[in-house]
Amino acid sequence: MNKLLGLIVAFLASFFLLYTLVSKDQPAKHAGLKSAGLPPLLAIHDLYAASSALLSRDTEPNIGSSSGTEIGWRQRYDNSNGSTIRLALPETGPDPGPLPMVVAIESGAASGISVDRERTELFLTNRGYAMLSIACRGLSSAPPAPGAPGDASRESPCTAAMIRDEIMLRIEQGIADPQALAVLGSGMGAHLALMTMALKPDLFKAAILHSTMIDVPRSLSRSQPVMTPFNAVVTSGQGPGESDVMPFVVASPVGLAKSIRGAVLITHGKADEVVPVEQAEAFVRALRHAGTDVEAVYFDHEDHRYSRWQTLVQTARLSENFLAHHLGGRNGGYDFIELLAKLF
Repeated sequence: MNKLLGLIVAFLASFFLLYTLVSKDQPAKHAGLKSAGLPPLLAIHDLYAASSALLSRDTEPNIGSSSGTEIGWRQRYDNSNGSTIRLALPETGPDPGPLPMVVAIESGAASGISVDRERTELFLTNRGYAMLSIACRGLSSAPPAPGAPGDASRESPCTAAMIRDEIMLRIEQGIADPQALAVLGSGMGAHLALMTMALKPDLFKAAILHSTMIDVPRSLSRSQPVMTPFNAVVTSGQGPGESDVMPFVVASPVGLAKSIRGAVLITHGKADEVVPVEQAEAFVRALRHAGTDVEAVYFDHEDHRYSRWQTLVQTARLSENFLAHHLGGRNGGYDFIELLAKLF
C-alpha cells in the first residue's frame, strides 16, 4: 500500500513538474518588444472567460492600465472602396518602435477567424503584435495583371494591391516592422491573404490560413461563390436577378504556391462541407513541392466556420507558437485548457 501511494505521489509530482516546465512563459524575442512595458500575459483559459465588455470595446488609447486584457489603442475607419480597416496596438510603455504585425483579412461569409475576430485581436495584441484587420466586401472583378499573381485590379472592392498598400502605409508610419509581418485569414479571407503574400513574397515572414478555399464544386447560396475545381474561374450569383451570374477571376491557391516564400500554417476541419479537406491537403502538397516551410493541422468533427470551442483553443495555441517562432512575439506556454480541448 505504501509503495502504491509512493508511486502515485511520484507520478503527480512528475506531472506537475513537467507541466510547470512546458507552461512557462516565454518572453518576446523581437527587439522592439524586449524593452516594451507589456501587460501580464493573458492565459488562454482566461481569454475564453473574458467579459463581453472587454471584447466589444472600441475606444481611444487606454492610459495607466496594467490589465492583461487591455488593448493599448484601436482605430477604425471605412476605406473609399468599401472595406473596413481596423488597427489595434498592444498596450506598451514608451514608444517601442516598429512592432511585429499580423494582418487579418476577412472576405465573404464568416468562417474561422471571422467569427472570433474580437477574441483573436485581444489575444494577439496581448502577445505584443500590432493587428491590422481588413474586412473586404469581395474579391476582384477583373483578371490578374500580367506578372503580378493575385493583383487582380486596383478598382475592385478589395484587392491584394489595396491590402499591400495598407501594410506599406503602416511601415511608413513606423508602426509595423517590415521584417516581422504575417497575414491571417479564413475561407475567402485566407485566399485573399495568400494572394497578398504572393503579390509581394519577400515582405511576409509567415501566413496562417484557416479553411483554405480552392474550389467549391457545387452551388451554394446566392451570396457564396462557386468555384470550378482547381482553376481560376469563379462564378457568383450576386447580380440583381435570381438567375444572374457574375463571373470574376482569381488566382488558384495551388498555382500561387510556387510564389510563397514565408512559412505557412494551414488548419482545416475534416467535416468541412463547404471546402472539403482534400482541397487543403492538395494545397499543402503544392506548398511542400515548392519547398515552402508548411505546417498542417486537421481537426476531427470540425466544420468550415470553426464552431467548436476546442478548435478555437487549439488554433490559438498553434498561432501563438507559430507567430512567436517567426515574428518574435510572446508565448504563454502550454495551458491546461489545451488538454481539455483534446479530451473533449
